[in-house]
Amino acid sequence: MLEYIKNFFRIIWFSLFEVHSLKRGSKKLKKWIKKNRREQDPNLHPFSKRWKYIYKKIRQFNRRAGIKIKVIGEENIPSGSAWIVPNHTSNLDGFYLIEALGSKLELTSVARDGIKKSRLTSGYFLGSDSFYLNRANIRESFTVLTQTAQYIKKNNRGVIIFPEGTRSLSTDLLDFKCGNFKFPQKYAIPILPITILGTLQAKHFFSFKYREIKVIVHKPIKSIQHIKLPTDILCRNIRNTIKNELDKYQKNLSPKELKHFLKLKEKSKVKQYKKNLKLNKEIQKSLEESVEIENDK
Repeated sequence: MLEYIKNFFRIIWFSLFEVHSLKRGSKKLKKWIKKNRREQDPNLHPFSKRWKYIYKKIRQFNRRAGIKIKVIGEENIPSGSAWIVPNHTSNLDGFYLIEALGSKLELTSVARDGIKKSRLTSGYFLGSDSFYLNRANIRESFTVLTQTAQYIKKNNRGVIIFPEGTRSLSTDLLDFKCGNFKFPQKYAIPILPITILGTLQAKHFFSFKYREIKVIVHKPIKSIQHIKLPTDILCRNIRNTIKNELDKYQKNLSPKELKHFLKLKEKSKVKQYKKNLKLNKEIQKSLEESVEIENDK
């Protein structure tokens, strides 16, 4: 009964205040970055200060959303630079990873350029020195990923990059964009595969029960182990590592849990279809704009 009452007040707090708190945090980080640029002094609000603030805010959000993060393989989290490649099913995957890894490793990320418009989270991406990809411009993407690899190598940070390239709302693992793995190979950066489990069930923020997200940190693939490996084989091996954990997770669900999981999955497939249509339109629009710019030149 006590747990029920606690969750009741948690849901009320989350509904009324937590989104606004997240927005305020985003604004604060933007102000810090602007002040750094205006004063031309990156040490005014250094990355370490910004990262501690981001980590604190994200942990607070997860807790008030009723999410508990369970990290399996915490000993595999490196202390230096890492090319972090997880599966991707939720908008909050980045939040789960920040809580799971953030106490041991400072992180940045590679995100789609549309995220800059988000009033809710854009400050967190800006504050963590994130990089932005235009999915319709391959040449620009190559430049961005090169800069990303150089940045994390120089600063001993981890970068989160989702190799599927987009969310899989149904939790089915999509094909990987294998070209992403050429950059850690070129710059001799360890690759850290990660499997995130339970995101489909965790989307119900107004549940009176806490939902558990499992973050499995696989053994890092050191640069000496992957640098001479053909990129397509490296890509396939990492995808298989993550897929095996996803398959194992589904097999270990109880009949009741499996029925609920499959029901959610079926609903998500409809959303996935609509999402793919929208994504294809966005890419087509970006391509048309790129052609117009080239023609104007």
